[in-house]
Amino acid sequence: MAASPKDPLDWAALLQLQMDEAFDLILRSEAGGGECDLSPPVDIFETPDAFSVEFDLPGTDPADLSLKLCCNMLILEGVKRDDSREGASYLCLERRFGRFCRAVEIPPTVDVNAVRADYRRGVLTVTFPRLSDRRKVMRDIPIIQGDN
Repeated sequence: MAASPKDPLDWAALLQLQMDEAFDLILRSEAGGGECDLSPPVDIFETPDAFSVEFDLPGTDPADLSLKLCCNMLILEGVKRDDSREGASYLCLERRFGRFCRAVEIPPTVDVNAVRADYRRGVLTVTFPRLSDRRKVMRDIPIIQGDN
């Protein structure tokens, strides 16, 4: 049985991640190709101190990658170049090449200013440290009663 989040913000982040995965699957199945033909596999995990995203990018040159943060979305774009052997007659060719993109929603409980990205052995790991005080994410808004 999966562990249940205790913090309401963690529930919201979990729901957002699940919805993003569902919409990503629907869009990929309906798109049938286009500008971003590939979507690299991703692992998303958290620890008490950080939220991390790992992209599986074997054979991809780091110079061919673009990593951006837009609002609460982490966006990876890039290209995996075709390194087929010229003149070779392939009996099996399962690897795919071309442009790829992947977007992952980042929970509001992380410090986006302290993000770190490391590329090692074909895996891009993006780590966001947790905010030390999660109450900074939510704030009370006073309600002013009008004269009616």
